[in-house]
Amino acid sequence: MSTTEARARATGDLVLVVDDDADLSELLRVRLERDGFRVETFSSVNELAVCCCASADPAAVVIDLNLGSQDGLQAAELLADKGFKGPVFLISGFDDRVIAAARRHAEALGLALPAVFRKPFSLAELSAAIVQAIGDQRPDDVSEIRTLLASGRIRPFFQPVVDLASGAIVAAEALARWVQPDGTVNGAGRLLPMIANENLWHEFTEAMLRETVATLRRWLDAGLTPCPISINLEASVATDPDFGPRAAAILGDGKVAPGLIRFEITEQTAMGDSASALRALTWLRIKGFDLSIDDFGTGFSSLVVLHAMPFSELKIDQSFVKRMTTDAGAMIIVKAIVDLAHNLSLACIAEGVETEATAAALRDIGCDRGQGYLFGGAMDAERFASRLRPPD
Repeated sequence: MSTTEARARATGDLVLVVDDDADLSELLRVRLERDGFRVETFSSVNELAVCCCASADPAAVVIDLNLGSQDGLQAAELLADKGFKGPVFLISGFDDRVIAAARRHAEALGLALPAVFRKPFSLAELSAAIVQAIGDQRPDDVSEIRTLLASGRIRPFFQPVVDLASGAIVAAEALARWVQPDGTVNGAGRLLPMIANENLWHEFTEAMLRETVATLRRWLDAGLTPCPISINLEASVATDPDFGPRAAAILGDGKVAPGLIRFEITEQTAMGDSASALRALTWLRIKGFDLSIDDFGTGFSSLVVLHAMPFSELKIDQSFVKRMTTDAGAMIIVKAIVDLAHNLSLACIAEGVETEATAAALRDIGCDRGQGYLFGGAMDAERFASRLRPPD
């Protein structure tokens, strides 16, 4: 039994299940209770509201999007209104577009959604996801987050981006991980809502940049040839004219060239304050940083953003990539985006590549690069460095 499973059994963490399907609710209750959780089930948002008003303190909540005359969006809104900070798991039989929209809505409310499960799904996988999410610790207050950022315990782990033709690693994306004093590594999903609520995006982004630059410096000193590393920029950071000079200073202190850092910005971020974004992003490009437009195709202003902003790379959203081998419409969209990127002289990366069939399809339509679990998940600096070393 794992540490997190043992913790769940010892404390009897409470999980709420909101689903009007009595049979599925019962299956979930039996499975989760077998894994050591206490479970309460509700068939409506009204029943959930009574529980919340009774000051129940759940560790996690599972919500079906379809609740008869009500819906899971109302349940998510209720949880957000009550200030719930634990993990929320959506389950649904709707198509990917509806699920993705519901997830974006819940996350916009400030809820943490570690995973979404489309019916039919594995009860064991859902239970494991809940165990993992509850096992993650979280800071008690803002001062602890600042301490974590200053101490280097929130670190970048690196997910490789490969050249689809050769299979060589050509870049990586820095993903935040929270490293405990005992070496345990947790995802940052429980941290990010607090960072958003307390507007700590600048501190978080600059901490990630400092740690990434320090890692690049170590690789260079060890005689390795590092690849460019991408770092995500939240809207308030991407549109801040002072961020670029601070970023340049961090790279200068670490003696790392700007060409080794690439900043990723979503199209929604770029359009949120287009004048400020254009000024700030153009400055970054002038100073030698590359810019990537992330999650391309998920917004309503993609072409406007591409035309207006000085991007050097385009990342196709995984919602299209994952379906392209089984959905003719998704394949057409991916191919159109690849052609568009090439016509604009942009490198093109496909996100969410999980099967060789998808990689082969991307190669066939001329996509340059791929990122996803087929090529590796996020790994620490030492393990990633081993991927950079030439074979003996």
